[in-house]
Amino acid sequence: MTLTRDLAWQNLDLIYRSSVSHQFARYAIDLNYDLLPAEVVHQAKRSLLDALGCAIGAYHAPGRIICEAFAEEAGGPEEATVFCSGMRTSALSAALVNSFLVRFLDYNDFGGGGHNSDSIPGIIAVCEREAATGRDLLTAIVISYELGSRAAPSSSWPSLMARGWTTDTRGGLSMPPALGKIMGLTAEQIANAIGICASHSLPLNILDANREEYVMAKNLRFGWVVYDAIISCLLARRGFTGPPRIVEGDAGFNQVIYNGEMDMERMVDFSGWRILQTRHKSLCANGTTQGHVYATLAIVRENDLKPEDIASVHIRCGFREAHHTTASPMKKYPRNAETADHSAFYANAIAIKERDFGPDAFDPEKFTDPVVLELIEKITVETDPALPEHSYEGFAEITTKDGRRFQRHVATPHGLGNDPLSDDELAAKFQRMAVKYMGAKQIQKIFDTVWNMEKITAVGELTKLMIFPSR
Repeated sequence: MTLTRDLAWQNLDLIYRSSVSHQFARYAIDLNYDLLPAEVVHQAKRSLLDALGCAIGAYHAPGRIICEAFAEEAGGPEEATVFCSGMRTSALSAALVNSFLVRFLDYNDFGGGGHNSDSIPGIIAVCEREAATGRDLLTAIVISYELGSRAAPSSSWPSLMARGWTTDTRGGLSMPPALGKIMGLTAEQIANAIGICASHSLPLNILDANREEYVMAKNLRFGWVVYDAIISCLLARRGFTGPPRIVEGDAGFNQVIYNGEMDMERMVDFSGWRILQTRHKSLCANGTTQGHVYATLAIVRENDLKPEDIASVHIRCGFREAHHTTASPMKKYPRNAETADHSAFYANAIAIKERDFGPDAFDPEKFTDPVVLELIEKITVETDPALPEHSYEGFAEITTKDGRRFQRHVATPHGLGNDPLSDDELAAKFQRMAVKYMGAKQIQKIFDTVWNMEKITAVGELTKLMIFPSR
């Protein structure tokens, strides 16, 4: 009997060690900064800079005040820094508030299985808590992008969302390894943390559904997962266990979330560097919105068109865009930033009126601006069956009151696909958002720190620079 029991236990241990969670854990343990190619490190720095800029640009967000008030009420040890205000709070609260800030403008990157720069605030907060170095920070960022892209491959997005889940469900699989690496967890502890986190951190797609108004909670889709991932790592470090077969087990991730469609071999193929596929937005809009907004911007800029010149605007786009940004009355007449950045009507109206669609597009008074509302009534949007369902491409056709007609097609919006933003453009994007709150010297110091992050001995050197002088 004892032999039979021992063999059963040994077999179970072998099964656990071959699980996806254990393989993700070993990947994180084995990946050290010295193994990272220069281009991978540089891409991590690019996403870090972009995330910090997006956080600064969201300082005016109504939800920020609420999140900071929660952090103050929750209390806890002063382990980490809230961006902009400089509040010192727990790593948990800092991760939550700062993740909200990064996500608010919908200006953050595409990569790592979704908008993975949402993960960076949590990584920074844990780095502060653990007195980690800049190299630790960069390594953890790379881990989150590499594992995130394997946990939520883009090929599975349509069916995943159709079943009511978001791509941010990947965070339960990708974030414990990134955070556990910083916290010094063993591979077994990280695998348990994955099981703990992924078994309950599952954001529903109602936060990004076609026919729903978007709300503040949308900006915490990934933030809550990171919050849970920190707790899961703390529990696992003390011996708390989670289901190691969270992906492939009975009623696990593959069966429940992906309907049995996960490619296990692809998930644990750790060849290559998928972070290099990351792209950064140049407009504060939903990704598939960018093509037709760029087309509209080109027409009005090149022909010096003004709102009073416009008779009609006709937009053609892919199926996902046409339904995702027009399917409810609130998508046509948004009353908050969360919905406005996913409104094809609003985005094109602002583009015509302001010849831009940047961080200032979401000032509340613009939602009731008579000029914007009049332009919205002149805009129609239709699906172009010739375009892929999830296409960034877009067409705009503008007819003026004097009978002129202008057309423009944008196949690849700048910043996406094979047209990524340059380092200088990322810096300009950051500066545009930061100049309202920081002087040129402070902004330059942030640039110097990020581009030389591997030389930083304590991540707190960076977070101190993210505090506004007035605070």
